[in-house]
Amino acid sequence: MTSLGLTRAIVVAVALSAVGTSSFAQGTEKTTTRNTRLQGRSNMNAAIQDLVRTYQRGLNEANVDLIRSVYTDDAIFIGQPFPTATGLDSIAALYEGFLSQLDFNVEFEILEVELGESLGFVRTRSRGTIVPKGQTPTTSEGNREVFVVKKIGGMWKFHRYIFNAEV
Repeated sequence: MTSLGLTRAIVVAVALSAVGTSSFAQGTEKTTTRNTRLQGRSNMNAAIQDLVRTYQRGLNEANVDLIRSVYTDDAIFIGQPFPTATGLDSIAALYEGFLSQLDFNVEFEILEVELGESLGFVRTRSRGTIVPKGQTPTTSEGNREVFVVKKIGGMWKFHRYIFNAEV
């Protein structure tokens, strides 16, 4: 199966997972973890936990270099209300834009992880505050995220990132 075909299979698996179906591409090792906060103990794949923690740190510290480090060169970012960004440079420019204007204080909760040999997905929920620079947060917000991850040189990275506001 080609990389594009496997990526499509993962996206279908994510959609099926959302409606309660547990099927996934043949030959894929399933690692599922529910309600695991990054600060808590977990038996999930440590590399995925570190990847999400690095991304969380990048957002909270407004560190675009950290954020760049978690994405593949050909990653795609799809997030409400932002335009779709394709490729690492476009994604970094998008983050540079909103991190220069906003302060983040968010925490990711890993809800589910499924990994194959070189592709997988991570489903998370994030909660916290995102406010214009210099303003004091008055309310918190939440998002739901799906990361398609790809193993590059033995390291897991975000290959596709899709999120929307929690309702």
